[in-house]
Amino acid sequence: MSTHINHLSSEDLLDILLLSHNATAIYTGDDIIVQSANDAMLKFWDKGKSIIGLPLIQAVPSLKGQPFIDMLKKVWHTGNTIEGVDAEAVLEVDGLLQTFYYDFSYRGIKNPDGSTRCILHTATDVTERYLSKAREKLLNDELIITNRQLNRSQENLLLMNSNLAQSEAQLQFAIDAASLGTWDLNPVTNKFSGNDRLKLWFGLEPEEEIELTKATDVIAESDKMRVIAAIQHAMQFASGGDYDVEYTIINPKSQIPRIVKARGKALFNIDNEAIRFSGTLQDITEERKAREELTETNQRLQLALDAGKFGSYDLDLETGEMLCTEQCKLNFGRPLDKPFNFPDLMDVILPEYHKFIDKQIKNAVKHNTVYNAEYQIRWPDESRHWIRAAGKPRYNEQGKAIRMVGVTYDITESKMNEQRKDDFISIASHELKTPVTTLKSSLQLLNRMKDDPSPEMLPKLIEQSNRSMEKISSLINDLLNVSRMNEGQLHLNKSRFNISQLLIQCCSHIRASDKYDLIFDGDTALEVLADEDRIDQVVVNLVNNAVKYAPNSPRIYLSVAMEGDTAKISVTDNGPGILPEKLPHLFNRYYRADYSGIQYSGLGLGLYISSEIVRKHGGKIGADSEVGKGSTFWFTLPL
Repeated sequence: MSTHINHLSSEDLLDILLLSHNATAIYTGDDIIVQSANDAMLKFWDKGKSIIGLPLIQAVPSLKGQPFIDMLKKVWHTGNTIEGVDAEAVLEVDGLLQTFYYDFSYRGIKNPDGSTRCILHTATDVTERYLSKAREKLLNDELIITNRQLNRSQENLLLMNSNLAQSEAQLQFAIDAASLGTWDLNPVTNKFSGNDRLKLWFGLEPEEEIELTKATDVIAESDKMRVIAAIQHAMQFASGGDYDVEYTIINPKSQIPRIVKARGKALFNIDNEAIRFSGTLQDITEERKAREELTETNQRLQLALDAGKFGSYDLDLETGEMLCTEQCKLNFGRPLDKPFNFPDLMDVILPEYHKFIDKQIKNAVKHNTVYNAEYQIRWPDESRHWIRAAGKPRYNEQGKAIRMVGVTYDITESKMNEQRKDDFISIASHELKTPVTTLKSSLQLLNRMKDDPSPEMLPKLIEQSNRSMEKISSLINDLLNVSRMNEGQLHLNKSRFNISQLLIQCCSHIRASDKYDLIFDGDTALEVLADEDRIDQVVVNLVNNAVKYAPNSPRIYLSVAMEGDTAKISVTDNGPGILPEKLPHLFNRYYRADYSGIQYSGLGLGLYISSEIVRKHGGKIGADSEVGKGSTFWFTLPL
């Protein structure tokens, strides 16, 4: 079984991007229509959600005369990304035109055909950074020119400290917003400090510095050595200092397991020795659970599809390319190692179904409904099969159907059973009609001669009526036996008896005809525990079957032998034999080796009834045959 992991679509990724704390907007069209903008971007523009759907120049008029609109149009037409650093922009904020500086990216998101689907705009307000750099430059220039102006230098130093404090505050805000734990390890002392969240997760006391072992002791045993090895690797200069690992921690106080993702970086001195190792910790427990549940759901779905022999497909309605599971290809008799696309599918479908399938697909696409169809196909070996297919269209953001996803199922056996059932009803009607008609004719003649019976005709009519009644009774008994088996009401009265005696004494009606010799061979002392009447019924059915289908075989051989802990009973004829492809179906209900209803009489239920009786006894039943060399029908019974 294959394991499939679902990937996020482009639309899902864009929706997620809009949740980012970074300013993000999405545009479409040559007029640069604002399709989406998150709160951070709207704050930059000093606008509300009402601008969504407007051209950007209309939504933010202060951009007129600035290069940004032309840049966006260029991205729309070419699909190429344009990025900028420290870009100056004049925006109207709080009713005043103000100058800001941004790092920005205009990224073209493309369709499969290479055209631009939309533009993803991300921006970071770096005004403070830009101004800080400007101030730093100014300060450096002044320090070079006026090295003796210590007072001014002191003021600039204070300003820089203030900016640093503000940056640290912003960083802390970002850490809190992302619910991150932070840590800072001193490789020399092997002690680390962490924020309150990290200490809470690890169940640690709020000391300033903590031994590293107190943190590693909380890591699950199955992950501990791997994490320690990752830390040691990151603090080697050759590793580049990168640290990225996922593991489970178990809080020593609450015993609650938590899956975390740790990322960090080691810093090195000029001697390539680690002097600092710091980073963040993210709780990914829910994310991991969701991912595992999704994987488990997909696995259960695949198991259900495999168990039911359902094949699944994903059809690109524009290109005709089709992704298929192995079972889907098997349903159509296709090699597993070769592609199977829509043109290939239509080639194997019989031509008379093409218009019907085209109509069903178009109707499903038009009304966004499930496509359902049953049709015949031709395998490479020229055999015909029936397929049931279902699918559901998928649409793009413009409302155009671009894919059809669904399942296929081979219903050949079901169709054959329906046909056999229909044939059986036809045969049953014919078989019952013939003896009833004969009986009716006999009774009418008897009624006419009741006052003056003919000594010659009367015995013949009575004998004829009896034969018709026996035929009708036999047919009705077969039908009743099948009904009982379907309802699970076939009861057995088991006793121990000599199976050879049953074979020697059975089928008196065949022996009395003097047309066939029933020849017995085998273990005359073998006894079985079974329902003697039911086993006699099985043997009679098998002998009748030999008489019917091998009428030119005057000798029928009955044998019994012990095989392991079972007795094997066989009925062999020297008739024409049975084709190999028909052997597996002989004991199926409604199946007849020749069920045309013309050459042979009877309902064709004898072998099915026999197989059910044998299986009810815990035995097996089968047939061996070679065309032109006769057939052997056999069954086994536990001793």
